[in-house]
Amino acid sequence: WAFSLLAAHGLNLLVFVASVKTILEWKDSTEALAFYGVYHRNPLNQIIHFFGVPLILWTQLVFSSHLILVRIVVPFVQPVHYVSWATVWAILYVCFYLKIDAFGALLYAPVLFGMYATAIRWAAHDQQEYVKRSKRTHWMGTGRLLQYASFFHVLGWYVQVHPGHFIFEGAAPAALRSLGGAITTAPLFAFYEGVWYCGFAKE
Repeated sequence: WAFSLLAAHGLNLLVFVASVKTILEWKDSTEALAFYGVYHRNPLNQIIHFFGVPLILWTQLVFSSHLILVRIVVPFVQPVHYVSWATVWAILYVCFYLKIDAFGALLYAPVLFGMYATAIRWAAHDQQEYVKRSKRTHWMGTGRLLQYASFFHVLGWYVQVHPGHFIFEGAAPAALRSLGGAITTAPLFAFYEGVWYCGFAKE
């Protein structure tokens, strides 16, 4: 299991570096959202991404919540847990959105916090189940949660890439041009689509 743990940490590190590199290039929300928005003009594709992007982000947090980085307890979030890649991703998103759009960051923060808290809770419950059965710990827990998360993660990518882009949009997804740009900007853009639909912040 040591190899699988190392590979999981390595994958998170690669995606994290790509994301940080892109974040440092964006100047403001106009530039960041314009990059992503040009690939999502079809209304049906926008609807698919409104649901698909949060699904991908949440499952990403589920995956990374299994990968502990520092055995320091994260304050203000229950259940009690250590700093993991999920913590790092949550902080990265908040800092990035504060950098490019404080208004959007404040609106999106409760949503992101909810995703983080539920991902941590589900992961902790799964770990407890494994300890009850085997009397020892394993970074994957029972493995069931990771299996479910993998299914929905792949589903989230599929519905966006195939029907969303290649059928309705008729264009390749933004992730093919910049994986870091798509991963970091997509959640805020999908959230704003809902905000715009409700008639707010259309400027």
